Amino acid sequence: MNRTHFLLSISALAVFGCGSNDSEQKNNSSIEISYKLDTVMVDAGDEFIHVQWSLTTSDLSQDGRYFYNFKTGSQEPGLEILDLDQLKLNQTIPMTLEGPNSIRSPYISKVYTLEDGTFYISDNYVVSHFDLEGKKLSNFVYADEEFEGEKLPKDKRIMLNETLSDDSKTLIALYGGQKLDDFYEGFAKFDLEKKTVRYYPMPIFQEWEKYQTNLYFNDQPVSASFSQTNIAFQNDSLIFNIGAKNKLYFYDLETDSLSSKSYSSQFTSPEITSPFMKRVDTEEEFRKEMKEIQKKVSYGDMKFDPQNDVYWRLTKEMDHMNGDTILYKTVLTAFDRQFDQMGEALLPKDFELPYKQFVKDGMIWMFLNIDDEVAFVRLKPTISYE
Repeated sequence: MNRTHFLLSISALAVFGCGSNDSEQKNNSSIEISYKLDTVMVDAGDEFIHVQWSLTTSDLSQDGRYFYNFKTGSQEPGLEILDLDQLKLNQTIPMTLEGPNSIRSPYISKVYTLEDGTFYISDNYVVSHFDLEGKKLSNFVYADEEFEGEKLPKDKRIMLNETLSDDSKTLIALYGGQKLDDFYEGFAKFDLEKKTVRYYPMPIFQEWEKYQTNLYFNDQPVSASFSQTNIAFQNDSLIFNIGAKNKLYFYDLETDSLSSKSYSSQFTSPEITSPFMKRVDTEEEFRKEMKEIQKKVSYGDMKFDPQNDVYWRLTKEMDHMNGDTILYKTVLTAFDRQFDQMGEALLPKDFELPYKQFVKDGMIWMFLNIDDEVAFVRLKPTISYE
């Protein structure tokens, strides 16, 4: 499976304008950003890297060299470790559903890498800590209330959205009702060292429920489609955003205060204004509504680039239809450390934005499946100030 590493290279130049936030207008000088795109292949040797879930259950090691990819849904579950400096598969750690080192399910939603190379995996029910030999070091079950502090009511559950702090000491997980059509109501803060938990209601989440469509069968919810909610750490604050709005929310964990900043774009809609259908009762209606949702603007999460000292965000929105195919415009936006918008640029028309993205070596890496082999498109921006 050896392949030539560099398959594609293009460059572009863009000039950016001003950004704004909710409380004041920020007048930035114009900045000039050029960028290059290339594609690199990962050599798997005689193996096949698990690509069926588009590398969604994965994480970058804290030193930026290794990429941990869990084989979610595989009949032979395990964790693949890719060496991104050498662009090759380094090792695969097999996992089992039985025994002292077992996992509860082959369907894992999150992988978190730690500084010592060990890792957490979570299926949003059990969080387990493993070493590089596949030995289970510890685990806890959300529903078992093992942590001291507040208790989650029996009619609530931890939902499919969580994040780990950079120092690996705090796990944040969103919670809501038990039913599939229930939306987020707040977040839980798990202190992994002190073994304590606290729950934080977030009324702002109630405003986001309108961006969800639910499919019912025999009056029971069976599936849902929604605008993605993102959550990340930044020092002592949490950053929230929903793809439906060009806006960021900041929750200060020290002061229990919420603030926000709104932004504008010359390329994309400021928010989704047409309402989602709250309920549909047939698969045909659900597929039709999902198609409409896919056309709408989707603002991504914030990714910090220490080499350029900026946060990057990628956004997509339908540009036009080509028959039954949606063709998108994709926008790269830069923010400074205070999350003031520095500017934005429109990426090439044929650019396809994948789900999996991360920052390494001053570049945004994005997964690309080429004939069931792993490739990464690398977007390398360069910022110049006038």
